[in-house]
Amino acid sequence: MLESPRFQVELRQALPRLHYARRRVRFLLGSDEAIAHETRVALVPRHLVTLSETLGEAGLDLEILVTSGAGDRAGFCDGDYAAAGARIVDRDEIPGLGQIDVLHALKEPTAYECGVPGPILRIGALHLASFPPGLCRMLAHRNFTAIFDGGTVGSCSYLIDGGDRTPIVASMSRFAGTVAGSKLVAGLEENGLGAGKVVVVGGGVAGLAAIGEIGPKTEKLVVIERYPPARERLPGLLRAHGFSDYEIVPELTDEALRDAVGVIFAHRSGAKAAEKVCTFDQIRLMRTGAAVVDIAIDQGGSIRHDGYCEDDDAATSRDKYRALLRDYYYYSETNMPREVPREASEVHGDASWVYVASLLALTALHGGPCEVAREILRHEVRTVEGLGGRDLIDCLVQDLRNGLQIAAGEGGVRIEDPEVRNNEVLAQWVHACAQG
Repeated sequence: MLESPRFQVELRQALPRLHYARRRVRFLLGSDEAIAHETRVALVPRHLVTLSETLGEAGLDLEILVTSGAGDRAGFCDGDYAAAGARIVDRDEIPGLGQIDVLHALKEPTAYECGVPGPILRIGALHLASFPPGLCRMLAHRNFTAIFDGGTVGSCSYLIDGGDRTPIVASMSRFAGTVAGSKLVAGLEENGLGAGKVVVVGGGVAGLAAIGEIGPKTEKLVVIERYPPARERLPGLLRAHGFSDYEIVPELTDEALRDAVGVIFAHRSGAKAAEKVCTFDQIRLMRTGAAVVDIAIDQGGSIRHDGYCEDDDAATSRDKYRALLRDYYYYSETNMPREVPREASEVHGDASWVYVASLLALTALHGGPCEVAREILRHEVRTVEGLGGRDLIDCLVQDLRNGLQIAAGEGGVRIEDPEVRNNEVLAQWVHACAQG
């Protein structure tokens, strides 16, 4: 486990100084097991201990509920959570539990969540672009007051810690990069290739994590990074990773790939389809048996080829690439952190528990979830620029405001994220779901 960011340490110091309207709060750790192929869990038992300690030091009484089986596929059994102080509940018990203040799950809502007694504050990945049916049911039931997308929570605490602007999603991007780098090394060993030129497309969180793993197989490193400020930062970071022979260029060219033993595609594309940054003919400039690792397969993959179809799902795209790249070591998974679920769950929770703690503390401070939503909505969505001078609690509230996607109240369901609100297709889907 990494050392806690400074703002997380300071949170434990700040909470006892607040004047709370109520003292008892209730938290439910949701299960992601109904989501196909998901193996992770949002928080592991030690995170629940940290939550209890943090809120207990503030004089709050936290009741923790955990959906039965939530951590099974990540290697954490119900007994582990019970030993951490949680009460284990079956899904059919959930509608009769009484008011739940905060619910956290790693992924988007699934069907059982619409039965959680509310109004709740819900935080977890949403993947709105996939039109998740569980979220649609939740919108119709309106048992929430605010839904936060963990992938967009952040920006303000970055100023305090100097770390990731979106800590939760960055934690998984970093983990995916680590998996990608280790797979490249394993692939070259499997194919009997020694060290040589390795190309990493993307010098961000995932790319740097991958670079940290590939040293044994890298004689020369080529990093493709279009963003000028990132290019300026990279030399110092690469030297810190032990690289002295490297090149940083803005585009992936024939020369960059020529005679390379490996390439990792770690460029960021957000929720949109992955940019095709090279062609299959360019890949053929690499050595036979070279390793090709693509983190962006869940966004369609990074290599342009004749069989590409924008409507293909991730599994179909991957199968086409596997057939195309049969003379190479090719690795991609739709979500690389799922390959190592126990460790990935640990890393995810290290980033997300502080926002769960913040929501629970805010619930106690303001009196309830509806009051918390109103308080957070007093802020405007803002990024790092222009956020100087904030104190810690206000900064965490800003983080949450940046991640608040959908709110519900007397006026019905409202889209609070400007990008979603301005996306006609997504906005129509949200409103259609809310109308049942």
